Amino acid sequence: MIKYFIVKDDYMAIETAIHNETEQIESTKIIEPNELLNAYMNYYQLHAEQRMKILEFFITIESMLFGAAISTAESIPSVGIFAYIAVMIVSLICYLLDKRTTNLMHVSRVALRKLETSYMSVYPVKMHLFNQVKSREDKINYSRIIRLMYALVALIALVLFLMHII
Repeated sequence: MIKYFIVKDDYMAIETAIHNETEQIESTKIIEPNELLNAYMNYYQLHAEQRMKILEFFITIESMLFGAAISTAESIPSVGIFAYIAVMIVSLICYLLDKRTTNLMHVSRVALRKLETSYMSVYPVKMHLFNQVKSREDKINYSRIIRLMYALVALIALVLFLMHII
């Protein structure tokens, strides 16, 4: 609700403001369900692709860092120490980024489920993909496995780091 302030009985300004607000409401476009579906799917696809890119980046960087740490462990110990610390930091960053993208994907899945629910009377339940899959309720899912991998890699780097400095 918009609040208007009357200064010296300026009713003309109020009428103009109300008229402009009415024009804005009338010019609002109603989004068709097909457009909404495309927007939700594009949003989901964008974040799913970002998630895969984060995982690919993680695997590439971690491989290089572990390779650097292991190959220089005896000749240049400081490089190994730095590489193990970098592995832990990269693991943490990728873990946090994965958590963020997973949450953004979840938002679009919820929206897609609501959109599918509005078509329950039109299409059979077998065609409602997002309402059939409830990955958050599964005990084992990709999110947990990927995050476990990030944690295990960081833990391995920590153990190797401690072995290296002791």
